[in-house]
Amino acid sequence: MTVLDLLVEKLPTAKRTTLRRLLEAGRVRVDGAIVRRLSQPVGESAKCEIAPASPAIVRRLDPGFRTVYEDADLLVVDKPAGLITQSGPRDRRKTLVEMVRADLASRDPRAMLGLIHRLDRDASGLLVLTKNPVAYRSLKSQLRRRTIGREYLAVVRPAPSPDRGQIRSNLVERADGTVHSVRSPSGMNAVTDYVTVSAKNGQALLRIRLHTGRKHQIRVHLSERGYPIVGDTVYGGAPAPRLLLAAVNLEFIHPRTGKPVVFSIEPPSELIEYLQRDPPPTPER
Repeated sequence: MTVLDLLVEKLPTAKRTTLRRLLEAGRVRVDGAIVRRLSQPVGESAKCEIAPASPAIVRRLDPGFRTVYEDADLLVVDKPAGLITQSGPRDRRKTLVEMVRADLASRDPRAMLGLIHRLDRDASGLLVLTKNPVAYRSLKSQLRRRTIGREYLAVVRPAPSPDRGQIRSNLVERADGTVHSVRSPSGMNAVTDYVTVSAKNGQALLRIRLHTGRKHQIRVHLSERGYPIVGDTVYGGAPAPRLLLAAVNLEFIHPRTGKPVVFSIEPPSELIEYLQRDPPPTPER
């Protein structure tokens, strides 16, 4: 038996070049000693360990996002507000996809990262990404069939009336990237359900469920109904340190087991704290 045999047992999907890089970085130990050659003989009972990346690399890759769940097929992460999900090739801003891919490279080098859906830069919350083509195709198919459940919380001002309802419209993107509803059938059909969870001083916390996933859908629908999200200055919301919109619940069929899975997180503290305080006075005209 050789070091290569031990590594193949430990990382069965890793390429030979990846295994060599682990050795070159001094991250492979057999029975506590660093090894440098894949062909080095070892005993049948030898114990192989792979050290994590150096602290300097870990700090560089630390994205500030939280992994809620991970297995061989997918990851569910909690994206912070202010972080772009994905960008174009000429955009040099840091993105969630870029950081997840870099993090996976140090732990699961054969993973093929796939993005299933997005969140606006200034929104926070749950996103699912896949690690292999089979899982990607399964979840993309579920997204097209609208069987992935996505629920959000948002603070709006003023509180909606009625306190629950469904909003339907066709959405069109303008040249500047903003979105609006049109009566023409040429727009993208969008459907949003909302219900008021609590209200205070003319403000309200809404639970929102998407039937479709269009760009800025929740923000535009609520704004056009007259109760924009707090912090959404693009669509007429009251100023706040951040957009008070968060994806807090995610449901889908696991691509390997075929069983439904549900992931939930607590509402961001900023939403609850803003709702509890008195609203700023309305400016005099």
